[in-house]
Amino acid sequence: MRSRLLCCTLPVLVLALACGGGSENYDQAGYSEGDDDLSVFARASQQYFRGSLSNSKETFNSLIYRFPDSYLNGDAQLAVRKIEYELTGVSEDSIEDNSSIPLRFPSVALVGPPSVISAVSQLEILIVTTGTPPLTIEDAGAPDVTLVLYPDGFQEQAYIVSDSLSSWLSSHSSVPVQPGGDIISTVAPGHPGVVIVIGTDATVDTSLLHDYSIEP
Repeated sequence: MRSRLLCCTLPVLVLALACGGGSENYDQAGYSEGDDDLSVFARASQQYFRGSLSNSKETFNSLIYRFPDSYLNGDAQLAVRKIEYELTGVSEDSIEDNSSIPLRFPSVALVGPPSVISAVSQLEILIVTTGTPPLTIEDAGAPDVTLVLYPDGFQEQAYIVSDSLSSWLSSHSSVPVQPGGDIISTVAPGHPGVVIVIGTDATVDTSLLHDYSIEP
Protein backbone atom coordinates (compact mmCIF):
# COMPACT_ATOMS: atom_id res chain seq x y z
CA MET A 1 0.00 0.00 0.00
CA ARG A 2 2.73 2.46 1.01
CA SER A 3 4.86 1.66 -2.05
CA ARG A 4 1.91 2.36 -4.35
CA LEU A 5 1.27 5.61 -2.46
CA LEU A 6 4.91 6.61 -2.93
CA CYS A 7 4.64 6.20 -6.69
CA CYS A 8 1.65 8.55 -6.67
CA THR A 9 2.91 11.20 -4.28
CA LEU A 10 6.45 11.69 -5.56
CA PRO A 11 5.45 12.90 -9.04
CA VAL A 12 2.86 15.24 -7.52
CA LEU A 13 5.47 16.74 -5.20
CA VAL A 14 8.00 17.16 -8.00
CA LEU A 15 5.45 18.74 -10.32
CA ALA A 16 4.26 21.10 -7.59
CA LEU A 17 7.79 22.22 -6.83
CA ALA A 18 8.62 22.50 -10.51
CA CYS A 19 5.91 25.12 -10.90
CA GLY A 20 8.49 27.54 -9.54
CA GLY A 21 10.06 27.50 -13.04
CA GLY A 22 12.84 30.07 -13.01
CA SER A 23 12.95 30.32 -9.21
CA GLU A 24 16.35 30.91 -7.63
CA ASN A 25 15.73 27.68 -5.70
CA TYR A 26 16.43 25.63 -8.84
CA ASP A 27 19.63 25.13 -10.79
CA GLN A 28 19.92 25.43 -14.56
CA ALA A 29 18.95 21.78 -15.00
CA GLY A 30 15.77 22.36 -12.99
CA TYR A 31 16.86 20.48 -9.86
CA SER A 32 15.84 21.74 -6.42
CA GLU A 33 18.84 23.49 -4.83
CA GLY A 34 17.73 24.05 -1.23
CA ASP A 35 19.44 22.39 1.73
CA ASP A 36 16.36 21.76 3.91
CA ASP A 37 14.69 18.36 4.12
CA LEU A 38 11.88 19.19 1.68
CA SER A 39 14.31 20.46 -0.96
CA VAL A 40 16.58 17.42 -0.57
CA PHE A 41 13.56 15.12 -0.87
CA ALA A 42 12.40 16.98 -3.98
CA ARG A 43 15.85 16.75 -5.57
CA ALA A 44 16.06 13.02 -4.87
CA SER A 45 12.59 12.57 -6.39
CA GLN A 46 13.58 14.51 -9.49
CA GLN A 47 16.68 12.35 -9.90
CA TYR A 48 14.54 9.24 -9.58
CA PHE A 49 12.05 10.28 -12.22
CA ARG A 50 14.85 11.33 -14.57
CA GLY A 51 16.35 7.85 -14.32
CA SER A 52 19.36 8.66 -12.11
CA LEU A 53 18.60 5.91 -9.63
CA SER A 54 22.02 5.72 -7.95
CA ASN A 55 22.16 9.50 -7.47
CA SER A 56 18.59 9.47 -6.21
CA LYS A 57 19.40 6.76 -3.66
CA GLU A 58 22.42 8.73 -2.46
CA THR A 59 20.34 11.91 -2.07
CA PHE A 60 17.54 10.11 -0.23
CA ASN A 61 20.18 8.62 2.09
CA SER A 62 21.59 12.08 2.79
CA LEU A 63 18.12 13.16 3.96
CA ILE A 64 17.85 10.09 6.20
CA TYR A 65 21.20 10.74 7.86
CA ARG A 66 21.00 14.53 8.10
CA PHE A 67 17.33 14.90 9.10
CA PRO A 68 16.49 11.90 11.33
CA ASP A 69 13.44 13.69 12.80
CA SER A 70 11.99 14.86 9.47
CA TYR A 71 8.42 13.82 8.65
CA LEU A 72 9.83 12.83 5.23
CA ASN A 73 12.34 10.40 6.72
CA GLY A 74 10.07 7.36 6.54
CA ASP A 75 9.23 8.03 2.89
CA ALA A 76 12.93 8.49 2.11
CA GLN A 77 13.72 5.10 3.68
CA LEU A 78 10.92 3.54 1.65
CA ALA A 79 12.27 5.16 -1.52
CA VAL A 80 15.78 3.81 -0.85
CA ARG A 81 14.44 0.26 -0.48
CA LYS A 82 12.42 0.65 -3.67
CA ILE A 83 15.47 1.91 -5.59
CA GLU A 84 17.63 -0.91 -4.22
CA TYR A 85 15.10 -3.38 -5.55
CA GLU A 86 14.97 -1.68 -8.96
CA LEU A 87 18.77 -1.60 -9.20
CA THR A 88 19.50 -5.12 -8.02
CA GLY A 89 16.23 -7.01 -7.81
CA VAL A 90 16.96 -7.53 -4.12
CA SER A 91 16.02 -5.42 -1.12
CA GLU A 92 17.24 -6.05 2.42
CA ASP A 93 13.87 -4.91 3.78
CA SER A 94 10.34 -5.31 2.51
CA ILE A 95 9.20 -2.52 0.20
CA GLU A 96 5.83 -2.56 1.95
CA ASP A 97 5.11 -0.10 4.73
CA ASN A 98 7.57 -0.36 7.59
CA SER A 99 7.94 3.23 8.75
CA SER A 100 8.85 2.07 12.26
CA ILE A 101 12.29 0.85 11.13
CA PRO A 102 14.78 2.73 13.34
CA LEU A 103 17.89 4.36 11.96
CA ARG A 104 20.96 2.34 12.85
CA PHE A 105 23.13 4.40 15.18
CA PRO A 106 26.79 3.94 14.24
CA SER A 107 29.52 2.58 16.47
CA VAL A 108 30.97 5.47 18.49
CA ALA A 109 33.68 6.18 21.02
CA LEU A 110 33.07 8.84 23.68
CA VAL A 111 36.25 10.67 24.64
CA GLY A 112 36.69 13.38 27.26
CA PRO A 113 39.06 14.67 29.94
CA PRO A 114 38.41 13.83 33.63
CA SER A 115 36.67 17.18 34.16
CA VAL A 116 33.75 16.15 31.90
CA ILE A 117 33.36 12.56 33.08
CA SER A 118 29.84 13.33 34.34
CA ALA A 119 28.70 14.50 30.91
CA VAL A 120 30.39 11.50 29.30
CA SER A 121 28.54 9.12 31.64
CA GLN A 122 25.19 10.80 30.94
CA LEU A 123 25.71 10.69 27.18
CA GLU A 124 26.77 7.06 27.42
CA ILE A 125 23.34 6.19 28.82
CA LEU A 126 21.56 8.18 26.11
CA ILE A 127 23.58 6.47 23.37
CA VAL A 128 22.82 3.07 24.91
CA THR A 129 19.13 3.78 24.30
CA THR A 130 19.88 3.77 20.54
CA GLY A 131 20.86 0.11 20.80
CA THR A 132 24.56 0.78 20.18
CA PRO A 133 26.55 0.96 23.45
CA PRO A 134 29.55 3.30 23.03
CA LEU A 135 33.18 2.83 23.94
CA THR A 136 34.04 5.41 26.62
CA ILE A 137 37.56 6.74 27.04
CA GLU A 138 38.90 9.14 29.69
CA ASP A 139 41.81 11.07 28.24
CA ALA A 140 43.40 14.05 30.00
CA GLY A 141 44.90 15.12 26.69
CA ALA A 142 41.65 15.11 24.72
CA PRO A 143 40.71 18.30 22.84
CA ASP A 144 38.76 20.75 25.00
CA VAL A 145 35.91 21.23 22.50
CA THR A 146 32.83 19.24 21.60
CA LEU A 147 32.92 17.82 18.10
CA VAL A 148 32.40 14.66 16.05
CA LEU A 149 35.36 13.11 14.26
CA TYR A 150 35.03 10.52 11.53
CA PRO A 151 37.42 8.25 9.60
CA ASP A 152 37.27 7.92 5.81
CA GLY A 153 33.89 6.63 4.65
CA PHE A 154 31.99 7.56 7.84
CA GLN A 155 30.88 11.11 7.09
CA GLU A 156 27.17 10.28 6.83
CA GLN A 157 27.27 8.31 10.09
CA ALA A 158 29.02 11.26 11.73
CA TYR A 159 26.11 13.53 10.83
CA ILE A 160 23.69 11.09 12.48
CA VAL A 161 25.75 11.39 15.65
CA SER A 162 26.01 15.17 15.38
CA ASP A 163 22.24 15.58 14.97
CA SER A 164 21.61 13.37 18.00
CA LEU A 165 24.13 15.26 20.12
CA SER A 166 22.54 18.56 19.15
CA SER A 167 19.25 17.31 20.58
CA TRP A 168 20.85 15.89 23.74
CA LEU A 169 23.10 18.82 24.64
CA SER A 170 21.41 21.95 25.96
CA SER A 171 24.61 23.89 25.26
CA HIS A 172 24.74 23.26 21.50
CA SER A 173 22.42 24.04 18.61
CA SER A 174 24.79 22.11 16.36
CA VAL A 175 27.90 20.01 16.91
CA PRO A 176 30.78 20.41 14.42
CA VAL A 177 31.69 17.44 12.25
CA GLN A 178 35.14 17.06 10.75
CA PRO A 179 37.53 14.39 9.42
CA GLY A 180 39.41 12.72 12.24
CA GLY A 181 42.69 11.92 10.54
CA ASP A 182 45.45 11.04 13.01
CA ILE A 183 43.45 12.47 15.93
CA ILE A 184 41.23 9.36 16.03
CA SER A 185 44.16 6.99 16.32
CA THR A 186 45.52 9.18 19.12
CA VAL A 187 42.40 9.61 21.30
CA ALA A 188 40.67 6.31 20.41
CA PRO A 189 43.34 3.86 19.18
CA GLY A 190 41.87 0.82 17.48
CA HIS A 191 38.33 2.23 17.28
CA PRO A 192 36.98 1.74 13.74
CA GLY A 193 34.03 4.16 13.85
CA VAL A 194 32.96 7.68 14.77
CA VAL A 195 34.53 9.50 17.73
CA ILE A 196 32.67 12.00 19.92
CA VAL A 197 34.95 14.40 21.75
CA ILE A 198 33.25 15.96 24.77
CA GLY A 199 34.58 19.36 25.81
CA THR A 200 34.02 21.43 28.92
CA ASP A 201 31.38 23.37 26.98
CA ALA A 202 29.06 20.34 26.82
CA THR A 203 25.96 20.32 29.03
CA VAL A 204 23.46 17.47 28.77
CA ASP A 205 19.76 18.35 28.71
CA THR A 206 18.65 17.23 32.17
CA SER A 207 15.04 16.73 31.05
CA LEU A 208 16.23 13.83 28.89
CA LEU A 209 18.02 12.30 31.84
CA HIS A 210 14.80 12.32 33.85
CA ASP A 211 12.99 10.66 30.94
CA TYR A 212 15.36 7.72 31.33
CA SER A 213 15.32 7.85 35.15
CA ILE A 214 18.94 9.00 35.29
CA GLU A 215 20.13 11.28 38.04
CA PRO A 216 21.83 14.38 36.52
